[in-house]
Amino acid sequence: MVPFVKTQALGNDFVLVEESHVPGRDYAALGRKICDRRSGVGGDGLIVWHAGSDAVRLRIINSDGSEAECSGNGLRCLAAYLFGNGAASGDAVRLRTASGVYTLRREGDRYAADMGRPELVPEKIPFRAVSAAEKVVDYPLQVDGRTVRISACATGNPHCTLFVDAIDAGEVHALGPLLERHPAFPNKTNVEFVHVRGRDAIDVAFWERGAGPTPASGTGSCGAVVASVLNGRTGRRVTVHTENGVLEVEWRNDDDRLRLVSTAEVVAEGGYHDA
Repeated sequence: MVPFVKTQALGNDFVLVEESHVPGRDYAALGRKICDRRSGVGGDGLIVWHAGSDAVRLRIINSDGSEAECSGNGLRCLAAYLFGNGAASGDAVRLRTASGVYTLRREGDRYAADMGRPELVPEKIPFRAVSAAEKVVDYPLQVDGRTVRISACATGNPHCTLFVDAIDAGEVHALGPLLERHPAFPNKTNVEFVHVRGRDAIDVAFWERGAGPTPASGTGSCGAVVASVLNGRTGRRVTVHTENGVLEVEWRNDDDRLRLVSTAEVVAEGGYHDA
């Protein structure tokens, strides 16, 4: 039996398992099984974590078994659990992912994450541009016989953003997987569909790499705001409206770092009977 904790952040859900409970396991196989919504616990991803001397180390496994470099919602979910059970003392905790160390702070019933500086250099996103480009902004990309204009960056993991007149679930399901696996993104990509409400608010629908459609995304919200700023559509402090609630994102002028704030909570604890 594998002890687990089920968490969620605006409907983006994760199964947390302490590393000591799954020594030597194939995390990809475990992620696919435990995240299955019919035969497992159910979740968009599995987070395997271990408390280190200077930071809590975690690995993020998508529901399809692939590994993600980072997850803004996943970070807040783990922080909510660590603060809730007393494993994190004070008001801040450091979490180490494949893309770096992130500091999260508890602010009432919300959690604020310093998400670092977005990566805009195409080769580091990574993005393969047809012609040389310093940034991928309003870039014409050929997808299934049509041209869509996208903006790309990395906010711990790769993101592709396009602006739409209205959020259309059919378009998200049709275009999302094509962009996720587009040859221009050698490591695949997360996809955001953004409708701009005004200078300080956007609506976003998400297609997540390795998980498909999700009701919210932390790094995706950051990517959407970076794209909105670079395209001159919003200011640097933006409320991101998702299917289940809001995230606050600020891309600061003074140090170029992203700040992400929203809720997260523990849903359940139990034992997964893994045959």
